Amino acid sequence: MAYLALDLGAGSGRAIVGFIENGKIRLDEVHRFSNPPISLGNTLYWDFLSLFSNIKEGIRLAAKKGYTLKGIAVDTWGVDFGLIDKLGHLLSNPVCYRDRRTEGISAIASVSISTEELYAITGIQQMEINSVFQLLSLKQKEDPVLSIADKLLFTPDLINYFLTGIVCNEYTIASTSQLLDAQTRLWSKVILDKLDLPYRLMENIIYPCNLIGKLRNEIAEETGADGINVFSVGSHDTASAIAAIPANGKDWAFLSSGTWSLLGVTTDKPVLTEEARKNNFTNEGGVDDKILFMRNITGLWLLQRLIDEWEKANEECNYEYLFAECNKAEPFRSIVDSDNPVFTHPASMEKAIREYCQRTNQPIPVSKGELVRCVLESLAVKYYSVMDKLQECTGLEIKYIFVVGGGSRNELLNQYIADALNMEVITGLTEATAVGNIIQQAIADKQIQDLEEGHKIIKNSFEQKIYYPENTKRWTDAIAKIKHLFL
Repeated sequence: MAYLALDLGAGSGRAIVGFIENGKIRLDEVHRFSNPPISLGNTLYWDFLSLFSNIKEGIRLAAKKGYTLKGIAVDTWGVDFGLIDKLGHLLSNPVCYRDRRTEGISAIASVSISTEELYAITGIQQMEINSVFQLLSLKQKEDPVLSIADKLLFTPDLINYFLTGIVCNEYTIASTSQLLDAQTRLWSKVILDKLDLPYRLMENIIYPCNLIGKLRNEIAEETGADGINVFSVGSHDTASAIAAIPANGKDWAFLSSGTWSLLGVTTDKPVLTEEARKNNFTNEGGVDDKILFMRNITGLWLLQRLIDEWEKANEECNYEYLFAECNKAEPFRSIVDSDNPVFTHPASMEKAIREYCQRTNQPIPVSKGELVRCVLESLAVKYYSVMDKLQECTGLEIKYIFVVGGGSRNELLNQYIADALNMEVITGLTEATAVGNIIQQAIADKQIQDLEEGHKIIKNSFEQKIYYPENTKRWTDAIAKIKHLFL
């Protein structure tokens, strides 16, 4: 059983073939490519033509290797979308969520619908990058593309449309929009009406682990992949990543660690309390009828931007060197709040961190080691703060945390998390999103009975690594002195 996972991030994408045999899953990455946003005029776009070209190349390379694919499925980052007209033409390149077009739009929206009502309906954390504010910005600017548009398709829906010709909105990605009713799991007519947004743009909701359709004939001919099914999975990458975690019970949490950090728990129903809203928790759709009750946190974005700056300056910045320098730096010297707006898209991340520390009367990090230690310790302290509120809002007692995604390779950060939270940190699913994607395809293809069987396969396939708490008193004492920066 071979399935192709098209796992697309806000920076890079991969085409990964997954084979399920003898109760195990193995992966073969057949294509990797960059997916940077492109500034044109005053707008930051995604280059959808390049993205789709790389998707076809990934399919072609998988077919060229002789793999007999039984399915293809797409997962991507959330909130962004493309608009198509009545003839099925893409009206423009999708705009990147980091574009400035939504600045101040949430305040305009609050005149028509309060933030409290918006949360009570959707359960989604109020962020100006959300689709609802992107869509409202088009209306506010009287952008003609909105009157021409016939359908709104989120990034994975848009890709699935051009792969199959079938129009649909997948549930987990739709839930990131802040336009979906968290309880009915249908588009909220209340929100659309109050903001005077066109209901005609929204399509029927489909759910993970279902068949969308066959690959278009012209793409099959171009790639050499004939007669292949395209399946719906948790097309929000976080949903597929969490679906891969082989855990039971209610005493565990997840941390999807990458550019963004998503810290939370799985629940059967959304948590729509005022306490949850005030603490910026979000209720996003998960696989297997679950809700991902979690907090979006700016994660390794700060470190990634620092490394980008050092690379451009031709300075030494490989991870081995940076982590060695980090270990030499003084602990808890400077702490920043990664969610502060100054870190969203600064001209220089190094300068932004130093200016933040100066404003908050902390020692200014100078060396690379001090800057890296500042970022990693700050994230661990942030996770501590969010975990505290997470347990308050859910009434759960969390005993251990699964870290998945690219950040799960960061051993230094994982140890900091174990120390700060005083709980075991379990890693091993670096490619959690692709694994979750592939397992869901096998379920849709009726080769695996359900997610429980999928988890047994995952347990058999990947070795877990556990980080145990150390130096907890030092972290507890340090957090007591600095946690006011997060409150």
